[in-house]
Amino acid sequence: MFEKQVIFFPTTLLGTSNITVELFGYTKLIQNVKYYFVLPHDMKNINTECEVQTIGHFTKTSCRCSKQELSNILCITENNGYLNASLLPEQFEHFVLVIYDPSRLYDYGTLIEYENDSQKFICFTMLSKWLSNTNQIQNHNQKSKTITFQRFIKYLLIILNVLINIFEIKCIQLTIFQLTLFKHILGVIKNYVWFLENLTHKKRILSKEKAVNYLIACICDAIFGITVLYLLNTTFKSSNELFSYISSISHHAIKVLQGTLQWLMGSPAGLKLNDPLNSLLGTCFLYLVNLWWSFLIICRPFLELTFQVYVFIGIFGLSYQIAILEDVLAVVSFHIYCIYVYAAWLYNLQRKSLMILAKLFVGRSCNPQPGRTTPYTTQQLYVGTISFAILLFLLPTTLIYYIVFVVMRTIMVMARGILIRLRYVLQVLPVYTTLIWLVKPSSSTGIIKMNIVGNANSSTVVLNATVVADSWWATVRCYLPESVEQPPAVSWLTLANRACTGKILYPI
Repeated sequence: MFEKQVIFFPTTLLGTSNITVELFGYTKLIQNVKYYFVLPHDMKNINTECEVQTIGHFTKTSCRCSKQELSNILCITENNGYLNASLLPEQFEHFVLVIYDPSRLYDYGTLIEYENDSQKFICFTMLSKWLSNTNQIQNHNQKSKTITFQRFIKYLLIILNVLINIFEIKCIQLTIFQLTLFKHILGVIKNYVWFLENLTHKKRILSKEKAVNYLIACICDAIFGITVLYLLNTTFKSSNELFSYISSISHHAIKVLQGTLQWLMGSPAGLKLNDPLNSLLGTCFLYLVNLWWSFLIICRPFLELTFQVYVFIGIFGLSYQIAILEDVLAVVSFHIYCIYVYAAWLYNLQRKSLMILAKLFVGRSCNPQPGRTTPYTTQQLYVGTISFAILLFLLPTTLIYYIVFVVMRTIMVMARGILIRLRYVLQVLPVYTTLIWLVKPSSSTGIIKMNIVGNANSSTVVLNATVVADSWWATVRCYLPESVEQPPAVSWLTLANRACTGKILYPI
């Protein structure tokens, strides 16, 4: 005999007009607990992986099964509104009868979040998966015309996979795919492949809901993009005028940067810097700025053509326009990045050199090999002291330049990080998820609430299973598509540490 016996009974059978009906379903033995899954009658003739068979009967009168009938036949009776369950006639045993609503359980969406807790949710997981698969089979049998559509999707998947393989060639990855826009296009193609696969494959309803949510997000993204282009067209007469406006902003930014460098070459904030090093750094950085501006002037026709192509691609959605903005920001601030790299390298070199030479003043000995120590010679101490003094007195000049450009670099990195996250939000915009959470909370359930139904003078425990809607944020997290790459979490402590030590700050 089993320790526990649990029966899942659908509410659709309670309202039947027949006095006695057969029970169709299947049984499972999990960790010495026997489960009886009674299924609705409209699902009994569907071919699935589980063998659906007659496991008993349900009657609204007293059970009149004869003693000679086979044992282990489930008998559920309803007398005066009370439910009782037994395996042999007139021999009631200790059962747990769970009454469930199939229409609310078959799309029990976020249950997958709790599948690791097999002790509590394994039975509901099995029933939910079976009901969802059955519902898909019913829809498939009713819509035979979808075969042509599935073939079209199959050929479309082949084309998209060929494009992905072409784009992932190493030479292409090292050239045009260094630009954010083309990386975004490749990611969108991969998302489309994931979307089509979820629509064609027989998966859980949750996967298809994620695909629909991504489709609605893409539609909203396209609507936002068209709206932004309309606003730009009303502000600027043509793309050339918009390009001229961006060029004027770039020219103004370069003028501001030149003024900042000239200010640093003087006495910034009244500080007395090392004049030779200050003049050298300022002259070199001004040369880099002028060189980059001259390069942009020479390449202006090519940049205008490229910008027109970018504007055309921006029609597909606001996320494409944000990717274009990231590339424009990278081109406009490239000279700032170059100057920042030189300043960071010089500051990091001086910082490490000072930390190494500082060991001369703490009485440490030279240690060329493990286990051996040799005192510093007089020549080593003399050269080390002179080098330490030179680097120490040059450090304020280098530090001023580094602070100015690390602040600029930080602003650029944070601006690009905001754009990256905004582009991610547009791809996973929870419009459809929010509608499901508001209109159909059964698809966003995370908890099953069990209420005890009064059942006097019976050893059968009757539980009424109701679904409870999860929170909005938990529902949104569950319906996020896996194919969209999520931006990594920002470690502000690591970012501050890299800025203080002179290490390169990368986009976050």
